[in-house]
Amino acid sequence: MGRRGFLGSAAALGGGTLTAGAGSTAVAGPRTAGPADAVSHDLARKVLLVGDDGADLKLRYLNILIDHGLPKATKSAKPKHILVVGAGIAGMVSALLLKEAGHRVTIVEANGNRAGGRIKTFKGVFSDRSLHAEAGAMRLPDFHPMVLALADKLRLKRRLFYYADVAPGARPSGKVPPVVYKSFNGQTWTNGEPTSFRPPEGTSRTLIHVNGTRVTRGAYATSPGTINRTFGASATSTMSAALDKALDVVTVTQQGSIQAQIDAWAKVIHEFDDYSTHRYLVERAGWNLADIQAAGTLENVTSRLHYSLIPTLIDRSIITPSTRFWELEGGTAMLTEALAARLKGVIHFNRRMTRLTQTADGVRIETTAESGTEESCDGAPVQPQQVFEGDYALVTAPFSAVRFCEFEPALSYPKRRAIAELHYDSATKVLLEFKNRFWEQGEQGFTGGGCVSDTPNRFTYFPSVVEGSRGGVVLASYTWSDEAMRWDSLTDGERYAFALDNLARMFGPQVHKEFTGVGATQSWARARYALGEAVIFTPGQLHEHHPATRTVEGRVHFAGEHTSLKPAWIEGALESAVRAGLEIHQR
Repeated sequence: MGRRGFLGSAAALGGGTLTAGAGSTAVAGPRTAGPADAVSHDLARKVLLVGDDGADLKLRYLNILIDHGLPKATKSAKPKHILVVGAGIAGMVSALLLKEAGHRVTIVEANGNRAGGRIKTFKGVFSDRSLHAEAGAMRLPDFHPMVLALADKLRLKRRLFYYADVAPGARPSGKVPPVVYKSFNGQTWTNGEPTSFRPPEGTSRTLIHVNGTRVTRGAYATSPGTINRTFGASATSTMSAALDKALDVVTVTQQGSIQAQIDAWAKVIHEFDDYSTHRYLVERAGWNLADIQAAGTLENVTSRLHYSLIPTLIDRSIITPSTRFWELEGGTAMLTEALAARLKGVIHFNRRMTRLTQTADGVRIETTAESGTEESCDGAPVQPQQVFEGDYALVTAPFSAVRFCEFEPALSYPKRRAIAELHYDSATKVLLEFKNRFWEQGEQGFTGGGCVSDTPNRFTYFPSVVEGSRGGVVLASYTWSDEAMRWDSLTDGERYAFALDNLARMFGPQVHKEFTGVGATQSWARARYALGEAVIFTPGQLHEHHPATRTVEGRVHFAGEHTSLKPAWIEGALESAVRAGLEIHQR
């Protein structure tokens, strides 16, 4: 989680008018008027977080999560006992909100070693024990106010994550700014006073190394043809700009009333949910194979070409040169560790749910302990087997894991289909530790940012801040989808060796010289309690399955980023956590 946005576009998201590019030809979508229109409008409201009463749900959730907690219960309301399945951030935040509202909460967590789910930081595994690196979520965008405000509330220190590289030694000036959220209803929410914070200037010195040609990002921006011609692409601009132009035909702007914004999004969702990104680029944008290959390689479109276009459009505003990203000192797991500390005695580790039974009076969850670690291949059910009983259940585990649980009575057919059919993607990281930060040396040295190559490594990211050490940990390879599955088949040692050799093809023999011999790696497809990185919709799945992800089934509620329209982001998990906590609290 915390890393999506697979088209690096500067376009705005969420708006009031549907624009058409010059000379574009309207192509009718396959959907017909009727019930699908109602679904499209409902999905549009969820994209924009507009409640059925027209309220700004983001603002409401911020007030609950940060300011006031859940609404006060009436004097006659009886405290409930809620069983929460999963100690990821959605489960823990819901549990904490309900606990603070006076309810009794029990969390059952399959992992026997830690809380946090796909928020996981490697600590104490490198030769320099002061170094850490992220196995999962690694960056928090400034337009996700809930996660930033929660980190501030928990008194965690945040600092800039340099998605685009800066000069070595460059530092921001001024105090870290407060979190600010401007609602469509005219209100502004903030958790502090404005500051004079200024980030350092970017340098664009990170590398693009494809088709035997190596240039800096700055050189590519100045002369795109040098790289584009190696693909035979016709684009005369950067492929990022070319994608912007292609998608402008269906870009929803931020102008107009909130109802106009909903209508515009509903139109886009209704017409294009059955489109893959590849289909759209060919049929609507008129791209040829060379253009698609160039964008696929340079902008990480390859791994998402055959998935639904809609998440692409929703994510267009996420990763841009102007977007400000943050990281937490000590690692993203500081967030979940702080939450777990507030739930001491509430979380029962090494308790994997195998069966959930509900009656007219309550719920019953059967669990089993397991041998092995979260990625070991020898895990098996062991004693003790334990039963938990309560009034209501909140299932926050990924649907990929819920698929292996029994429900009595059976869940509704739409829910069962969503659990069985929603596409969970792969994501794999290979991290390598180096004695010295060779990438910062020389006139073209840089800090932070990322490089792209056509080697199996694909995307490489460098640490933004390293304190108290001459060395650093590089995310040598970060891949998704089919590209990640290739790495998943390798042993850890093979991953380190291949990633090191591929990095040396870009930076030379110093890579081998500076390598400490220590690495860390994470495959989310092979993680036994995640069973995948996140939900990435295939064409049509948004209409077919997303509405069922959050429906209440008797006494059983559901949360997790997969029930939001921000899958793979912590913000989506938090939105779902507050929503589900509110649902249960108001019963």
